[in-house]
Amino acid sequence: MGDFSMNRSNRMRLSRHLQGQDIVLRGVTALKYMELYVEDHFTFDIETERIAIYSKVARDEENFDVKLVGDFSHLDYSDECVVPCSTLSQVVKDMLSEPESMEQGALVESLANYYEEAGHFKELTVEDHQIEAFQKLEKLAMSFY
Repeated sequence: MGDFSMNRSNRMRLSRHLQGQDIVLRGVTALKYMELYVEDHFTFDIETERIAIYSKVARDEENFDVKLVGDFSHLDYSDECVVPCSTLSQVVKDMLSEPESMEQGALVESLANYYEEAGHFKELTVEDHQIEAFQKLEKLAMSFY
């Protein structure tokens, strides 16, 4: 049966696998780490899951979606947890900047969960040119549940 208590959260799985590495989680991986987008805890497989990260160096692992950066200073991220993770604002900005690769369902569900908890989107920031697109996502998120 394995150690169920150590395998029940995607955050725990990602933390055990990635702690101590010089990366910042991004995209849907960050949403999963923040537990805003949960999916099914029992099918999450760290070895095959597509893991989106910012990194200063290239990585060989097949399941990593690496966005190379010179440093992390231009990113909005939190390093308060075991693995540094993009903030929700950073994830939204990134996804709106790359609409062809945006996983809108995951983003809307994450925004809905955030809204359910906070009751507003006041703390989230986007670029000026992204405001209209973000407002559409806000409407979808507020009517999600």
